[in-house]
Formats: sequence, C-alpha cells, structure tokens
Amino acid sequence: MSNAEDIIYKEVMINAYKYGSAEKKIVLKKLMANYPDLRSKMKEIQSLLDNILSEVNEMPVNKLQEIVEEKYPESIIEEKKERDYLPEIVNAVKGEVTVRYPPEPSKHPHIGQMLSFCINHLIAERFDGKRILRFDDTNPEKVQAEFYDSFREVIHWMNLKIDGEVLASDHLDLYYEKAKELIEKEEAFICTCDRDTMAELRNEEKPCSCNLENSIEKNHEFFEKILEGHFNPGEAVVRLRGDMTSKNAVLRDPVLLRISNHTHCIQGDKYILWPMYDFESPIMEDYTGVTHILRSIEFGKMREELQSLISEKLGLKTPQFLEYARFNVIGAPTQGRVIRELVEQNIVTGWDDYRLVTYQALNRRGIQPETFTEIIRRVGATKSATNIDWSLISAINRKFIEPDSKHFFFVDDPIMIKINNPKSLKVEIDLHPNNKELGTRQIKVEDTLYLSKLDLNILDVDAVIRMKDLYNIKIIEKVSDTEFKADILSGDLLVDIPRVQWVSDPVTVEIVKPEMLYLNNRINKDSLKNIQGYGEKELKNLNIGEIIQLERFGYTKVNKITDKVRMNYIHG
Repeated sequence: MSNAEDIIYKEVMINAYKYGSAEKKIVLKKLMANYPDLRSKMKEIQSLLDNILSEVNEMPVNKLQEIVEEKYPESIIEEKKERDYLPEIVNAVKGEVTVRYPPEPSKHPHIGQMLSFCINHLIAERFDGKRILRFDDTNPEKVQAEFYDSFREVIHWMNLKIDGEVLASDHLDLYYEKAKELIEKEEAFICTCDRDTMAELRNEEKPCSCNLENSIEKNHEFFEKILEGHFNPGEAVVRLRGDMTSKNAVLRDPVLLRISNHTHCIQGDKYILWPMYDFESPIMEDYTGVTHILRSIEFGKMREELQSLISEKLGLKTPQFLEYARFNVIGAPTQGRVIRELVEQNIVTGWDDYRLVTYQALNRRGIQPETFTEIIRRVGATKSATNIDWSLISAINRKFIEPDSKHFFFVDDPIMIKINNPKSLKVEIDLHPNNKELGTRQIKVEDTLYLSKLDLNILDVDAVIRMKDLYNIKIIEKVSDTEFKADILSGDLLVDIPRVQWVSDPVTVEIVKPEMLYLNNRINKDSLKNIQGYGEKELKNLNIGEIIQLERFGYTKVNKITDKVRMNYIHG
C-alpha cells in the first residue's frame, strides 16, 4: 500500500471499530483535518476511500476488531476505557431507585423524548430500579387521546421496561386535598385579580390584596365556589404564598391551579379546576415514589426551586434532580411545538414524514429500536448541548441492519450497454457477502446490461470494465450519452480495472430519499428527492417492510410492489 492508502485504511478501520461500520463523511473530515498533505490529492483520496470503505464495511465484526486491536491499539485506548454515559447519580441505593417517563400527551414522541426515556431506563437498569410511565395530562386544552397510545407504543418498541403507569388527570381529588392543606396552613390563597394586574404586581414585587386580606375561611369558601362553578376561567386562581421579593420571579406567588372549561379527552367534563405542572409534578413524584428525576437543563433551576418549595410546604419527599443538555439532530427540528407547526402548515406530509425525527418517521424510515439506547451509550447524557449528526445515527443503525440485509444491484439514471457477442446465462450471486445463510439469487443475463449514470466517466471507447460477479467487457462504441456498445472479454477477474454494479432483465425501482429538512436555518425545498432506476427482478419477491442493501447506493426499505418496486432510502 502507498502511504496515503495506509492512512486511509487506518482511519476507516478505526471509524468502523468505534461505530460498527465506517462513515465516509466522518472519515473524510478526519483525513482533511489531521493530514494536510492529503488535501491536494482529493480526487485520488476519494477513489481510494470509496474502495476501502466498501472492503471494510463488508468485513465481519470479529475480524475487524481483531485487526484494529492488533495494528492500532494506541488509537482505541480511550474506546476501551469504561466511560460513564449517564449523568452523575447521587444518593442511589441499589433496588431502591425509581425513575419516570413523564410525557405530556399533546403531541407524538420525538427523538429528544425517546433519548430521555432511554437515559431513565439505563439509570433504572444500573440500580435494579423501577420505571413509571406518568402522563402529565392536566392541561385539557392540549392533551389528545391518540397521543397516549403513541407514547406507550414507542416505549414498547424501544424495548424499555415499564413497572407502572399513572395518569396525572386521575388524581384531581388529591391535588384539591393538597391545595386545601396549603390554604389551611396559610401557604396558599384564592386570587381574583385579573391577569394584567397579577403580572404587574409580580413585576413590582408587591403582593395583591387577595394575599393580604383574605382569611383562611374566605379562601376555603372561594375554593368550594370554584369547584361548584361560580367562577369562569380567568376570574379566580389558586396561588402559592411565595416570596414576592425573590430574585427568582417564579417564586412570586405562582399560580397552582386554574379554571378551564375545556373537555378533557379522558376525564370529560368532570373537573373544571386543573393543577399547573409545577404543582402536579411534585405531588405525583411523591405519590409514585420517584427518587430521581432526569430533566433537561433548559427546564431551569428556577422551576426546580419552586417544585422543591411546594414539596417542603406539603411535607413531601423531594427527589434528586439530574440534569442533561438537550439533544439536537443537525438539519431536523427536535422540538414538538416546531414539528406540530410544520405538520399543520403542510410543510411536511405528517408526523411520519421521512425527514422528521419523530417516532413515527424514524420507525417508518427503517431506524431500528436498539439504535437510541446505543446513541446514549456513545454520546452520553452531558451538560453540554449534544448535536447529533445523521452520520452517527446511520453508523449505529447500520450495525443492526447489515448482518441480515440482503444485497442487490441497483442503477439510477440507467445507461444501456448493448453486448455485441452476448451469452445467454443465469448468474448465481450470494445475497450477502458474509451471511451465507441468506442464500443466493439468480440473475438472467441476455444481450443488454444497464449501468448507473455515475459510471459514465469510465465508459470511454476501448475501456475495459469488470461487471461485478459476471465478466469483463470492452467498450466498442458510444452511441449516445445513454447508450454504448461493448464486447464480452474473458470471465476471469482482472485487477486494476474498474469494477461496477450492473442490472440485466430489470424491474423499475422508485426510491424516496429524504435529506436535511433545514439548511442554514431555512427549509430545504429539495429535502425530499425521488430517484428512479433499475434493479434486479428478484426485488419483486421481497416482503413489504423488508430492509435491504442496494450496493453502492445504500440501505432501503420496501414499501410497495406492483409493476414497480417502491422503496424509501434509510441511509448509506
């Protein structure tokens, strides 16, 4: 090998060792950053890299690990060290830890929530603990029945354990009991100020007259009148007696419960007084025995301080708070509110649009459920924002789908090669280079072959090209940019000549290929491509939903088979 080839081979092998298979984009970035002498040889580098990637990514995992650990041990020392991927966990006793999955069923789950569920699952797994699925569904304006099942489904799909399920909305009487307890202790009061007055006084750090003048008896009377329907939304709320001079504005007599006339999707019209999240949450944590709470840093210490104060005033156990920074996927929205807007504005086709990172979209695209827990093990739950590139998702997912994905030839924008001296034959080719249990497929070959337009640059007259797993041809004539004539040479494998995929006796293939929805913080109008080409006729015998590899193109998922085979692109 040349020196450049040695370097590329090393970096590809190490990348494959770390991520299960090598990703061209990641390797190329490292080559350009760490080996400045190679920058002037980009064309040569690209060609070498493609060949080495193909070779390494077809290598059995055990062989790859053996080679890397023998040849490049210094490069993987950090990988072999035990790295903690979970946040610092204090006061955790084995067998006594309880965590929760706390979704609000107001939207479908997205990757940020899925990764949070994985972290909770891994914490419970480490300490032989319990996991509670708690639906924070006390905002009747937002929650919808369909979203409950969506969260149950994604947790089951990711193989995460659930030891119990709770609907926060099933416990309205408990919140009322706790509110009355605070009123009795003079820690809460009924406020009939309008919203603007309330905001103005909080800004001025002054208590309202309701706080100063209402007696315990008057507050109890108002509370009962609220439950009896004597007040409309906005006319009365239950507020905590906090600290109106606190630097933490959240503690300035915050609202604990408010009136809503919206029909709740589960509870119907049974209740009109609903708890705010910061009141509901500490009560539910205590009720379900949660010991450790995992929260995104953006949740804020201010609200954590409020919930701890409510727990203290009610004599509830305060759990340990664990923090991590949010996960972002480059080029895709990871905020439920933004995704909902994209759906409602018809910018995307729905919650399952291939370009999104919702559960529905990722599942439909072909991302495997094991991928998400593995992402956490790779990147960790840290206090710095984590930007996840699709290349990482692809590399991890590829590790799970490659061993059982059948391989086929596919050519996009087909170029026709007419054979002057044809041989009628059937070629038998393995369905997988390493998994012989998948068997073989037969391809009928007559007088016409199809190549990808990507190979147009090597189709010069007199050029000799190896048809992979078939025979060698020599280009005799260029009829047009999309048609050539060629002669068959020997069937012997010749070295140092181009080797390409081909299709004969084809079936038409249509592939939907998603790309980044956002480029430079703007909607990428070309983020959903439709690719057409030819594939092997054997593709028509696949099962709907089956994941395969189209060599030199990538992994795809079969969606529909008629006279054509329709697929979606998963990743390379």
